Amino acid sequence: MGYPELATTPIRETIFSVSYNEIVDENCFDNFLKIKEIEDSFEVKPSINQEFKIDQKGGVEVTKKNGFHLKSKNTILQLRKGSFSFHFLNGYKKFDDLLVEFQNYWFLFDKVTKDSLIITNYSARYINVIETDKENQPTHLVQLYPKQTMDRDIKNFQNSIQFSYSNQPEYLINAVSTKLDKGGVLLDISVSGINTKKESVDLKKTFEPLRNIKNKVFFDSITARALLKYMNFKKED
Repeated sequence: MGYPELATTPIRETIFSVSYNEIVDENCFDNFLKIKEIEDSFEVKPSINQEFKIDQKGGVEVTKKNGFHLKSKNTILQLRKGSFSFHFLNGYKKFDDLLVEFQNYWFLFDKVTKDSLIITNYSARYINVIETDKENQPTHLVQLYPKQTMDRDIKNFQNSIQFSYSNQPEYLINAVSTKLDKGGVLLDISVSGINTKKESVDLKKTFEPLRNIKNKVFFDSITARALLKYMNFKKED
């Protein structure tokens, strides 16, 4: 299905994620970080989990390393035991182009594990910020209730809905809209699926259905006024 292309995009961050059940040891993470393409492109920091445990001597805070956080100018990779995610920041890039980048990093990681990792869960998440002003209040741009009226000043809101479309029940959708402190509305859309097969999947074919679903959710979530605000009457990728 074709959707209008937006002249300016409200997208702030795009995230592609996969989960797997295989146990990946520290050596695999280290070998991935030593790949020249990775080493030359990213600043690396360990991902830390903080836990508070109680023993006979009282409470103590325990920190544990849980993978790595890799960051470049517009890209973040999150490597954790059991999951791998690719984040594209600060703008819009075509779905296919993002998927190619994600595939490249995933294949490099899969290769260093010396085992064919079986994807169990996968998701695409789009974080949008819909800008507001005096003439365009939140409910004028995003489908929210109660509606903005002249006698109603909405101080704050957070709407969250989880659903699936009846013609594609295998995909779960989460859509969250929140009023931001500095103005604007956060519209956070994620679409996820489960791999029920006990075998490797074609990443491109697996993620392809998520494209139209996230588009449908986005255009179902905004008003005609918001569409006119961002649209340039061309076809969306």
